[in-house]
Amino acid sequence: MKSFVFIVVLALGLSVSLSSAQLRVHRIDELGEHSPSSPRFDHTEARAEAKIVFAELAETHKWEFTQASDSELFTDEGLKDIDVIIFDNNTGIIFNDTEKKAFEKWVRNGGGVIGIHGATHAHKGVSENNEAEWPFWYGLWGVLHKTGPKEGPLGRRGYADWVNMEKNAERWTRKVPMKWRLDKVEWYFWNYHRNYQEAQVVATADVKENQPELPAYYPVTWSHEYQGGRVWYTNMGHYAENFRQKEFIQHVLDGIAWVAEK
Repeated sequence: MKSFVFIVVLALGLSVSLSSAQLRVHRIDELGEHSPSSPRFDHTEARAEAKIVFAELAETHKWEFTQASDSELFTDEGLKDIDVIIFDNNTGIIFNDTEKKAFEKWVRNGGGVIGIHGATHAHKGVSENNEAEWPFWYGLWGVLHKTGPKEGPLGRRGYADWVNMEKNAERWTRKVPMKWRLDKVEWYFWNYHRNYQEAQVVATADVKENQPELPAYYPVTWSHEYQGGRVWYTNMGHYAENFRQKEFIQHVLDGIAWVAEK
């Protein structure tokens, strides 16, 4: 989409690649309609904190920024001037058929997509045969939420865990340590789409001590190109505190910079 140069910024002690023109970013935290296949769950505190933090980041990095708790923007006209969409802890059935078509068209035209935690809880509808309520959405992330965490030695959620950046993902470790501790976590069990095999893993987590039913190699952030657009997803972000942890925010900013390059 644009060429980027790296500059240093002071807010939150973070840095991110910025363009010579304003990056046009839209954050949506809409909760969709509850359905048996896609139950609605509200990450209330995380969404409220993220709303404040992303507005601060937009001001710092001079984004042309909008955010909404509805999907009215999702038309051909509404999306035409957007570079990056951030799906932030969305659950339930978010889009109607017209909005789905507009979003699919936007992705195929090179749109950049960021997904945070509960975004894979929306539009689930995954059967035992991995049939999704919205196949495009399933392929977009490469996974959909299957179940939440199991009971472990430290409980189901809310403890700290180590995040390991992939050694072959150099661009993701320029501003984030190779190993850093996320202060509070919740990890999902997944239904996997065949597209997941094409994703580049960005970060994994040390899950075995407290979640022994999860695989020892457990990716928590990955990226891939999808039908003309770019997608970056992280399973971090369940907690409000995550959005005030500088490593996590820098991690998300790096994802935004990558999807915007398209």
